[in-house]
Amino acid sequence: MGTQLMDRGLKLPLPLWSAQANINEPEIVKAIHKDYVAAGADVITTNTFRTTSWSYRRAEFSPKRALRKAKESLMKAIDLAQSVNPKIVAGSITSINDCYEPDQYPGNIIAEDSYGETVEWFIEAGVETAVLETMGHLDEIKVALKATKGIPNVWLSMILNDKGHLLSGHPLNEVYTFDTKRLTCLMLNCNTIKGTSDILNSFINHSMLNWGIYPNLGLAQPEIDGEISGIVDTETFKHSIMSYLEKTPYIIGACCGSTPNHIRIIKDLVTKKTIY
Repeated sequence: MGTQLMDRGLKLPLPLWSAQANINEPEIVKAIHKDYVAAGADVITTNTFRTTSWSYRRAEFSPKRALRKAKESLMKAIDLAQSVNPKIVAGSITSINDCYEPDQYPGNIIAEDSYGETVEWFIEAGVETAVLETMGHLDEIKVALKATKGIPNVWLSMILNDKGHLLSGHPLNEVYTFDTKRLTCLMLNCNTIKGTSDILNSFINHSMLNWGIYPNLGLAQPEIDGEISGIVDTETFKHSIMSYLEKTPYIIGACCGSTPNHIRIIKDLVTKKTIY
């Protein structure tokens, strides 16, 4: 969503990133969702990456106004995702501060308040699937999982430093020991195609759950402001997706730098695999 908004001419200043687009440019957000559904996407994630009171307070809104604007943006994001009639609307929840700088984790007390607020609003709006995505800090993952106990389907998707560690440096093995009864799917997202391919076999072997992947398409990780310097070519993307499909993922997609055409490629490959 973020890179698509930028590609369509929107400026996404930090710390709010894409949150204000739901309020200021809802037709663009809806058009992006619509394009992905038309390309074959079954799952649409809500544009709620930064729709938190914490983000709005960091943008120097007063506490009362931050709460009001965050809820307005989140609820609008859910409406926009639902309006294009996907098979599944997944409420997107991510790290409280920047995904690529896990050392900015503000601590459990702030995390409990922020995740609790988001989940409360999701439940109020009838969201039945939540995806904790681009999660790279062990303590933050624990708090977020606890907060989502009221949502029927929860997917956890992680960003890694290497095949044995979260981006924060915490051992990935600690995630595998979690009580996973409430998790529907364990995933990797926003790792590069190369990084995903290097990690995947070890990840699948250790996960006891349905698994999924949606890599970013950059030749390197995106910058903090979301800019991507180079994208993998189409043939590399196709070859990588085909190799992932051979391992039978529960969920497959693409993250930063992807376009509806990349989802169309995945859909075509899935269809061909199903037929043959």
